[in-house]
Amino acid sequence: MHALFKKVAEVAALAAIFLTAGCASLPRCNPNKGIIKNSKPPAGVESQHVIEINADGFVLDLRPDKNSAAITDGRQVREYFNGTIFPAFAASGKKKIMLFVHGGLNDRKAGMQHFWDDYEEILQGDYYPVFVVWPSGWSSTYFEHLLWARQGIKPETAAGKAFGLLTSPFMLLADVGRALMRLPLVVANNTRSDIEMVIPVRNREEGAAAVHQFQELTRGGFQVEIGDDYSRNSDRLTRGLSYWLTLPIKYFGASLIDGFGQGAWDDMLRRTVETYPARMDTDAKQRLQAEQTKQSIANTSQTTNATNHALSTRQQKRAKRFLAAGLPIFVDALRQRQDSNSVQEVTVVGHSMGTIILNRVLRDTTAKFANIVYMGAACSIDDFTTSVLPYMQRYPKAQFYNLSIHPVAEVGEIDMADMPPRGSLLVWLDNFLAHPVTEQERTLGRWENLFRSSPTGEPMIRSFYANDESGILKSQLHFQAFSVGFGSSNQMRKLKYQWNQDPKAVDISQRCDTPLKHGDFSDMPYWLSGYWWKPVNAGPGIR
Repeated sequence: MHALFKKVAEVAALAAIFLTAGCASLPRCNPNKGIIKNSKPPAGVESQHVIEINADGFVLDLRPDKNSAAITDGRQVREYFNGTIFPAFAASGKKKIMLFVHGGLNDRKAGMQHFWDDYEEILQGDYYPVFVVWPSGWSSTYFEHLLWARQGIKPETAAGKAFGLLTSPFMLLADVGRALMRLPLVVANNTRSDIEMVIPVRNREEGAAAVHQFQELTRGGFQVEIGDDYSRNSDRLTRGLSYWLTLPIKYFGASLIDGFGQGAWDDMLRRTVETYPARMDTDAKQRLQAEQTKQSIANTSQTTNATNHALSTRQQKRAKRFLAAGLPIFVDALRQRQDSNSVQEVTVVGHSMGTIILNRVLRDTTAKFANIVYMGAACSIDDFTTSVLPYMQRYPKAQFYNLSIHPVAEVGEIDMADMPPRGSLLVWLDNFLAHPVTEQERTLGRWENLFRSSPTGEPMIRSFYANDESGILKSQLHFQAFSVGFGSSNQMRKLKYQWNQDPKAVDISQRCDTPLKHGDFSDMPYWLSGYWWKPVNAGPGIR
């Protein structure tokens, strides 16, 4: 009996540590990653590496004497890049540029932190890094949803703003009502995800089919890889105890996240459009520039009135933003420098919602990207299909890498002492924050979504190659999920928990740089090509 009480006390102690400290991390391939930092930021370095975009879609001037003023003229935006990023790139002596776009739920401080944490280390390699910082923090997006945005329209006039303020109490009431009324459904959806973590993948009907389909793809030479499950018994026991201890709080947390998160998510989606507004149509640019000139001349006379304007006040403001959109101007400048060979290679990296922005870029640009790296992609499979796949077929030398955390890690992600519902942001999106009406509208970054049913009944990933007559996509597309668990090579779980047909144990030291949470991706060495593709059991990628 004494031994039993001692064991219970040990488990309780482990749970207490787990709830207060969270999980440990797997080893880093480079333990010094992130140590190289400036204690005092050099003057002007932000403007040389960062494209910051405000909530209205304008680029901010980050030069020390400009106080982050918004640049509202397209010609001035181009001059800004020509006076900051591109001269610094030329001075670096490099020929390769990496464009990194962070995900949602990042306010300005978090967005800039990505830059400060990584830019010096990236500069030690082949790439010159450029970071896109866009306003996706929860508080700013939620309050924009609450006070201003109504059914896709953000007010531009005094009347529109008054309408937003007057209806804000009703928006708040609707969010509270959503939190209360949808709680049973949210709990049910999350419980289904929680069960997936416990039942061996090969013991579930859909899971067994997915494992078989994955193994067929690997035998067929497709670039599809997943790491193995090394979850330790002690970790699973501790996680199970903490799950049940915090279950009532999880229900409350699920209610709040659903009620007050969905509006913020919708507004984050709106801001991805502001960051890259639309196709940079040359004819549209010329028409709008002509209209701006005409109205500027008319406004200097005393005879003009509102009825003489070809565009409404709102349309004029939208046109101004379109013509001054910083990210399209920058990408176009990259294309021009590729033509002159001053830029020899461009790699784009998107994390989470950053992939939604990059999808808009890929649909529009004629710039040639050597590598497209998506980490924990929050974009939908349908968005990927209509954006990335056509781009890859237009540019057969491009390589695409889709990186996911292991499905067990995805559904079992824990934050804030295990109080919110478990699962990564992608799980929350699929379960309640977004509204997928078909399998194709679920998130691309979740490994298991790749093996859900396509319209033909085959796994979704098969449909990516459906119209690939040349067979080039087979060598261009790479899909990888990392391993999960802290166990050593002799602690690999039984075969029924694994996706690989013949898994070979890999020691924990060889599983370095393995993300275990959705947010871990931006802490990994995403600028190293060896990180993008690490075949199963091969250990660290080639540096």
